[in-house]
Amino acid sequence: MNKTKRAVLMISEATGKRIRRVCLEEPFPKSHNIYISIELDDETEILIEVVACPYFSIMHLARDSHGELGPVEESIRGALRSLVKGRQ
Repeated sequence: MNKTKRAVLMISEATGKRIRRVCLEEPFPKSHNIYISIELDDETEILIEVVACPYFSIMHLARDSHGELGPVEESIRGALRSLVKGRQ
């Protein structure tokens, strides 16, 4: 059986550098696009534009007394703008 491999794009400009900061950003208020901004230790930046209408869900998990993972609190869900407002 011929198994298709997943696509992987190597960003050679980042090879051997340390990441200082990673952010999900709107290019402008209420945009449907998202940028993934990666700041490197040599003060360069890589900007990846994601063209979509993304919906995020962030869960905080912890192990219970039986060692099973479960949610610690209600998950945070919504568009990037709603998540930023909810954390401030």
